[in-house]
Amino acid sequence: MITTRESINYQFSLIFGYSSPNDIVVGDVIGPGKLTKEKVKELSLSVIKFLRMYNAMLRDYTGSEVFSIEFELYNIDESAQINIYPKSMLLIPGQFKDCESLLLALKPETGFLNIHKSREDINKISELFYEVEEFTNRPDLIKEEKEQVFNKFASRFSKKLFGNLLEDKWNKKLVGLSVSLPTEQEMLDTFASLKSKFEILWNKRPYEIKVINPKFDRLRTPFEKQSAIDHLKFSISEPSANFVIENTLKLGTNLINLANTGTIDESQDELISFLIEDIEEKLKNIKNPQTAEWLINEVHKILGDMESYLNKFIDYSMKFLGTGEMGNLEDLSEKYRTFIVEKGKLENESFDKICKIAIKSIENSLIQKENLRAIELESVIYYFSEIIKNSLNTIKRALPRYFSRRRLKTLTTDFINKIKLIFDREQKPARNLGNKFMEKFNTFLFNQIEINPILLKKGLKFNEKNIIKEFRNIIAKNLDGFFDTIELNISDLVSFAEVLMERDPSSIKIHIDKFKKFSNELNYLLGYLLRYSTINRYLKDEPDEEIADPVTFANRFHRFLEKRVGGINLVWKSYNLDWIKDYGKKFLRITEEKNWTLEEIYKDFINYFEERERNEQLTDNFLKFLDGYIAQVSNEEEKLLLIEFLKQYEFCNKIKTEFPKYIKSIIEKEITTLNPELEQQIPMNFFKLDEGDTFYNYLKEMELKYFSKLIPRPLTLILKHDLTNEERELFNSDFFHVFNFRFWANNFKADISDNFKEVYREWVKEL
Repeated sequence: MITTRESINYQFSLIFGYSSPNDIVVGDVIGPGKLTKEKVKELSLSVIKFLRMYNAMLRDYTGSEVFSIEFELYNIDESAQINIYPKSMLLIPGQFKDCESLLLALKPETGFLNIHKSREDINKISELFYEVEEFTNRPDLIKEEKEQVFNKFASRFSKKLFGNLLEDKWNKKLVGLSVSLPTEQEMLDTFASLKSKFEILWNKRPYEIKVINPKFDRLRTPFEKQSAIDHLKFSISEPSANFVIENTLKLGTNLINLANTGTIDESQDELISFLIEDIEEKLKNIKNPQTAEWLINEVHKILGDMESYLNKFIDYSMKFLGTGEMGNLEDLSEKYRTFIVEKGKLENESFDKICKIAIKSIENSLIQKENLRAIELESVIYYFSEIIKNSLNTIKRALPRYFSRRRLKTLTTDFINKIKLIFDREQKPARNLGNKFMEKFNTFLFNQIEINPILLKKGLKFNEKNIIKEFRNIIAKNLDGFFDTIELNISDLVSFAEVLMERDPSSIKIHIDKFKKFSNELNYLLGYLLRYSTINRYLKDEPDEEIADPVTFANRFHRFLEKRVGGINLVWKSYNLDWIKDYGKKFLRITEEKNWTLEEIYKDFINYFEERERNEQLTDNFLKFLDGYIAQVSNEEEKLLLIEFLKQYEFCNKIKTEFPKYIKSIIEKEITTLNPELEQQIPMNFFKLDEGDTFYNYLKEMELKYFSKLIPRPLTLILKHDLTNEERELFNSDFFHVFNFRFWANNFKADISDNFKEVYREWVKEL
């Protein structure tokens, strides 16, 4: 960020996108980030792609499409609280016929927006764009000419939407006459809530929020008799609600990443890359190992020389302003380049690369392209000089931060490898199990390093002795947290058992691969079979009066599903379908008759199915499952190997609680004797940890992307139900589902509501 004004402007940013069935995708980005037209189109296409994927999921799992989502942008860096950041990220899609448009906006406050009013305006924009598309559908216009027209209208429409946002035209009326909106609390009934812990994966780029142990609570329904059954047919099941929340968190991550890309000044990005290349070029021939402190001092000297070189370039650029040259932007840029290159020859300097970057910055900044005088470039050249100063300072500021982060990670890797060497002296079971645990511990520590306070300090100076001390603290503070929370699931134990086998397991690999998929597939199938397009469709297709008991429900639902899951390429689908048969069978043994309502059957079945899935995920129960599975294998050689595998799995399952304590004691002992030497490396090695974790990538993610410290947490998700023509007759208005979120510490709660009571016309069914 170069100026305070830009920081203020970043409170309001906007990405607009439009697409049609004719493969037309256009868009516009409004904000201080300076992007090329190609990058703008790429961003618009990406936002549309994420929206389509999200809507496809929603149609399957809820029978709805997104009406709007608002995210709270939570700032994780307390030291950056004085910076000016937006507080809200809003996604509102629009539609007209088969044409889609969308608005992704960042604004300085949450709430206050009349979503329905803004949605109307975006739908209107979609209609106008459709008319533009019809008008340009003429044989005398070539594709490039059509694209120019579309881009102009995309820019015009985005400015219109941005103006509405900026001027508060979509804000709710807080005083005076106001209208109750169909998605406001007084128009909704809450029928369920979901509580969960969450974990932020700091070592992912962008950050991800992981849901941990969600608990669903279905509240007492406000409906009775037939209304309760009808509401059931349009409601969202527990697995579906959980799946929607997980995907909403992922969508927020993807959207903030796109918005963040829109904050990059591409000229500054190229300039940073140019400076780092120059640094590396001057260091690459130094093959003697050096310390990080030495390297930081050396880089400062190189940057000092670069600053003198760049000051000369800016001085010559300023002199060009007084030449009186005239022409369009392309001609003037070429005259500027020639002038600078000639001046460079006199100084025995090559200004070719930096001149190309400057010209790109000038072309992106200037609106007027014709009849220009050289003096009119003054403001953009001055701005480029500020970019240079900012880039030099950014590298100086980030260097000790990156080196500190890198050293914490190399200390972690070295320490983990040291522990692995201890396990190499153990028997094979302990060695293999120990190595697997240490890989998990390594990932856990890398995650903690990313948010270590030492890396967030302002004015941080590299001090390796302090870093080593901090590394010991990281281990000490997180050891209990890791070993208290680590849970080994079936997939983990299957992998452990595989590596512990004495005989070659390759001939039973097909079975082991199936076992590795067991947990994930059962969890996926639970959501798949209880999603809207499956169980709700079944409830709608079957006459209510014919499902009088759980046995009938189970038998008919099983037949219904057999046709639909045949094409799914999942190993455990038949096993999962057998649960439905098992549900029906348990009622065949009951002699006492009971009068069931469809609502009671549905809730009982859902509870059974979820409880069955939870029990199947227990590692002890998988042992019983393996026993039954092996009994059905006819090949004697495979059966013998599977019996050995079963014994190894049983061994792993027995020691899954005791073995971590043993590992923990080894770590505690080793950390007290840890005394690493100061690191010495060939200078070039300090600029990367691996191929993806380089100094340049770190700068781009953490310094050039202005929103890198913001995490999107959903506040309100509004879904509009996609009713069929027949279903639409049953409703007097649009039917909405609303998820309201509340976050605190490492927990969140989502209340799930709808306006069914307000809009459903039960009496129509009786006509």
